[in-house]
Amino acid sequence: MSFSTDAKSEIMRQPCGEGGVRAEMAAFFLLAGSLSFRGKGRFLLSMSSENAAVTRYCFTQTKRIVQVTPEIQTARSSQLGDHMRYRLTLTEEDSHALLSALGLLDENAFLGVRREPPEGMLAGEEAGVAFVRGAFLAAGWVNHPDKAYHLEFAMPDGDHARIIMNLLTGMGFRCSVTERKSQWVAYVKDAEGVSRLLAMMGAFNAYMEFENVRIMKQLRGGVNRQMNCDDSNTDKTVRAAEKQLADIEYLRAVGVLETLPKPLREIAEARCNNPDANLMELGRLLDPPIGKSGVNNRLRRLSAIADEKRGL
Repeated sequence: MSFSTDAKSEIMRQPCGEGGVRAEMAAFFLLAGSLSFRGKGRFLLSMSSENAAVTRYCFTQTKRIVQVTPEIQTARSSQLGDHMRYRLTLTEEDSHALLSALGLLDENAFLGVRREPPEGMLAGEEAGVAFVRGAFLAAGWVNHPDKAYHLEFAMPDGDHARIIMNLLTGMGFRCSVTERKSQWVAYVKDAEGVSRLLAMMGAFNAYMEFENVRIMKQLRGGVNRQMNCDDSNTDKTVRAAEKQLADIEYLRAVGVLETLPKPLREIAEARCNNPDANLMELGRLLDPPIGKSGVNNRLRRLSAIADEKRGL
C-alpha cells in the first residue's frame, strides 16, 4: 500500500468522539458525496471512493449517526487506469435523515441543502480536527517524505478548498489553495506542517515514519554540505600550497631566498619539506612554534616578494 493509504487506514482506527463524528461525516459527504434532487425536500445521497476501507468506514459512521443501512455498490472504472470504485447509496428517507443529522438541510440554500458545514459545527477543537480527518479520508493525499513534503485535499470547486484552507490556517498551518486542471487543491507542503497534520489526524505511525525519513534527509544533507565544504577547503589549500611552492622555487632560482630574514627562510623550508601540510601543521613544525595567522603572514610576505621580483 502507499504511504497515503497507510495513513488513512491508521486514521480510521483512531476513535472519533461523539462531538466529532458529525463533523467528520459532514466533511466526507460535502467533499466525496453526490446528491440527486428528486423534488422539494426529496434527495438521494451517495458517496464514491476508490478505497474499500474508507467506504466501509463511512458505512459504519453513517449508521452511528442515524439508524440507516446504506447500500454498497461496486463498479469498475477505466478513468485514469482500470480500477474499482465503491459507492455508498441511501434511500430518499435515509438521505433526508442523514442530511438533517449533519445539519446540512436549509430551506434557504439552493435546492434546500447547504454546501458548507452549518454555523457552529466547527466551533470546538475536536469538531475542527474531525472535519479535517473526514476531508482527508474523502479527498486527501500525502506524498512519501522520501520524495517530497506534500499533503493535499483535491476538490471540484474553490469554495470547499478555501473552507479547508481557512480551517487549517486557523489551526496554525501554512495552507494554500491552487487550481489544477479541473480541481481545486488546498495543500500543505512544509515538512513541519505535514508532520504535525498527520499527528493531529491520528496517523501516528505515518507521523513517526515521516519524522524518521525527515531526520535522515537532514543528516544526509548536512553530511553532503560538510563534504562539499571540506572538498572546497581542500581545493583552496592545495591551490594555495602550489602557489607558495612556485614562489619559493622562483626566489631560490633568482638567488633571493638566501638573502631573506631567518623567519621567512624557515617557513619556506618547512613548506618545501611539507607540501601537503595546512597552516596550523606548518606552524607546529617551527622552533619555536607559531600560530596559523603567523604562518599565513610569512607565506604572504614570501609571495609578495616573489611577485615584486617578477614585476607583477
